[in-house]
Amino acid sequence: MVTVDPDFGQEYPDGDATSTEAHATLVRAGQALLSELERRIAHTFGMPHAAATALAVLDGASQPLTPSEISERLLVASATMTSTLDLLEHRGWIRRTPNPEDRRSVLVQITPEGQATADQLLPGIRELERRTMSGLSTEEQTQLLDLLARILKQSAELAAQPPEPLTGRRNRPARLPAPQP
Repeated sequence: MVTVDPDFGQEYPDGDATSTEAHATLVRAGQALLSELERRIAHTFGMPHAAATALAVLDGASQPLTPSEISERLLVASATMTSTLDLLEHRGWIRRTPNPEDRRSVLVQITPEGQATADQLLPGIRELERRTMSGLSTEEQTQLLDLLARILKQSAELAAQPPEPLTGRRNRPARLPAPQP
């Protein structure tokens, strides 16, 4: 958990210590969760998280997808998607075929080898999720989901507005060196 210094309110008169601690702790928790997932995917499959996610999207698709459809579902740039698909194809986990409806495009589908990989990957992720959340009761997990939904809603509302410059007041504390001219 992230904690602020006791003089936080004096240093940041427009800030709120609890909001700062909650925000920083939430960011740190998210980074820790993602880092552990990435570490285990790399250890088990020797691929980055983005490739694993693309494989999961293809495994869950009822039909072949275009690279654009995959990148839209993953919210990644098409250049990143191309290198991700190259990796998956090199491993034999996907196949690209010409798109009969658009000669400029290809369709991507998972291979049986890719399905076997997804059949190991996805249950492994579910187990990691279960183990990570095992410190909370079902009721606490439900409460956490409700709180996170509210945070996500507020974050989406802020993101829908034009960005504002970061501003605010700060009283530099005596424990820090004075700014150099």
